[in-house]
Amino acid sequence: MSNVLHSALKEKNMNKLLKTTALACAMMLPQFAQAGLVTQWEYEVASEWTGATYEATGDGLTSTTSSVLSWGAEGGSYDTAPKNRSALVISNSPKAGTDLVTNSMAYVLTNVITHFNNVLAGGTMSLKTALLKTTLKLKPFLPVSGPALPAKELDFTIRFTETPNDANCGFDSDSNCDDIFVIEIGSLVNSFTYDGYKYTTSIIETTSSLTGLSPAACIEAGALPGCLGFKTVENAATDAQFGLLIDGVEVSEPAGTAALGLGLLSLFMYGRRRAGK
Repeated sequence: MSNVLHSALKEKNMNKLLKTTALACAMMLPQFAQAGLVTQWEYEVASEWTGATYEATGDGLTSTTSSVLSWGAEGGSYDTAPKNRSALVISNSPKAGTDLVTNSMAYVLTNVITHFNNVLAGGTMSLKTALLKTTLKLKPFLPVSGPALPAKELDFTIRFTETPNDANCGFDSDSNCDDIFVIEIGSLVNSFTYDGYKYTTSIIETTSSLTGLSPAACIEAGALPGCLGFKTVENAATDAQFGLLIDGVEVSEPAGTAALGLGLLSLFMYGRRRAGK
């Protein structure tokens, strides 16, 4: 076989390979083109108490469950008369839905924490700290349903201070005296990347109960100035209602599209070099 015929056959085979590869890539590219912003999500938010510490000594009875922490008189109640116990109660958990919209200022309401702050008998053991775990589950819902993402667990330590009920609170107070909660550990904002987009979830407190506390209130709660928390007035039930937001921005071209383009370019350059020999 002459060198001319051999070269012609090699060039013909290379052209055939390039055409086959180009066709395969053309069939695959629409699949990558389908990747886009998830505009709506299926979600589930669940919160639970995973631990609590109480005063080491004192009268009364303490109780810890996944949804209720309570302390005060033995055999009493925190929500019905004579209300001789106090409590932290998680409700509306788990909360699930499909109405979480990306880049919307409209949050979806999730779990509620209620502090039943009742006046207790002197010397009664009270709550000192509580451990709160919130689990967030997300699944793409629109424009097309996708697989569920790995669940995200957000852990918080809440330091609680049962203040003495006297006229000298030592910090700004709406009652005589407000009890104080400080969130010490945990992030209310988390980010993840999915299908070429970066999404950021934010857990917000919708009733403005969770705010930056005054330096005096932070010190009273055993925290550093600039702490984040909320205060609850005596003889009342105060709700902290939480909500969920999600934002999304494109971060890069899908890796698969870039890889296919690079592969085509490499094959093309290889063919050109071989054909020129």
